[in-house]
Amino acid sequence: MLIRVQGYLTYLSLAQRHSLAYGWQRLMFPVSILVEEVPLDLVETCEAWVRSNQGALEIYPSKLGSAVERDLLLVLPFKAFREISERFEEISELVSAIREALKGIRKRETTLNCGGKTLKVGKRPRVMGIINVTPDSFSDGGLHYRVENAIQRAFQMVEEGADIIDVGGESSRPGSDPVEAKVEIGRIVPIISRLSRELPVPISVDTTKSEVAQAALDAGAGMINDISGLHWDLKLADLAARYKVPIVLMHTRGKPKTMQQDIQYTSLISEILRYLKEGIEVAMASGVPEDQIIVDPGIGFGKTLENNLEIMNNLFELSVLKKPIMLGASRKTFIGKVLGLDVDQRLEGTLATTAYGIMHGADIIRVHDVKENVRVIQMLNRMMGLDEEDLE
Repeated sequence: MLIRVQGYLTYLSLAQRHSLAYGWQRLMFPVSILVEEVPLDLVETCEAWVRSNQGALEIYPSKLGSAVERDLLLVLPFKAFREISERFEEISELVSAIREALKGIRKRETTLNCGGKTLKVGKRPRVMGIINVTPDSFSDGGLHYRVENAIQRAFQMVEEGADIIDVGGESSRPGSDPVEAKVEIGRIVPIISRLSRELPVPISVDTTKSEVAQAALDAGAGMINDISGLHWDLKLADLAARYKVPIVLMHTRGKPKTMQQDIQYTSLISEILRYLKEGIEVAMASGVPEDQIIVDPGIGFGKTLENNLEIMNNLFELSVLKKPIMLGASRKTFIGKVLGLDVDQRLEGTLATTAYGIMHGADIIRVHDVKENVRVIQMLNRMMGLDEEDLE
């Protein structure tokens, strides 16, 4: 079964960073839950349980086309999921699964252990600065291709408030060709080696190759950012476990060369959740602690304009995975399509995604323009009730 928490923005806004909804307000708040793939023989019991809690239930055919399963939309007060009577023991496992999913909605602080450097995420949104050491990245290709330029920009990002620096040596823009691991290593290792020694913040390596990741980790990187979500190279999970570093799992559809061709989804958010759950299971089976896994919905990776907007509007649904959420919408094509702007004119659009993303549960914002995004986050923090102590 797949559980999705829907229509939950108001509660999320109240409770995700600083819980303003306590007591009866929180318990009586209506929660909309979509449970996919419920066995047909449990549907009648679910319906009786919903009615006993003065809730509402809608029954749909399974999105996967199964004749012996149904998708259920339940609207119930939060308190309904706290306990279940013996009368409905038949669906206790389903209710317990919903209860576990709801735990992810309430943001909790997690400490990421990044190769000797730590970073707390949860209460305060964090900023990851992008350093593309490539000649052909979609946004800043060639700008930081020289080692000294990349290092100088990374130092500037940290001065502007970046909490993480993400270094990549292979472009993943739509239509791009892959590069050999040795080329990627040659591009990033000199930069990571120096930044990891001289900067106080963690350095992340943006790669899908275990050979590249190992070279970066040996050079001092403290995080792996895998755009394939552990669907291309399973050895990345073993490396994250062995080096005791966090790993970002992103959703993508196909390789960069062809990912924008023939884009079709039966149920976009459901498919993203399933894909990320698979990656999480691989990571944990390899020994990566569950609190060292970050998820990313993959804005722009095998997605249409409408797909990207749907992700933004439903970003908080990733909270059911109970992992920090990273959002990488900076300067992406969907912003350009909405505003009719070239890539170097998309700052304001990016800032809108940052503000909206944080209000919808994003914990880490991956951006090119650090200073401006940090300012947006600082303002949002204060408007959301975070005081100086929380901002440390």
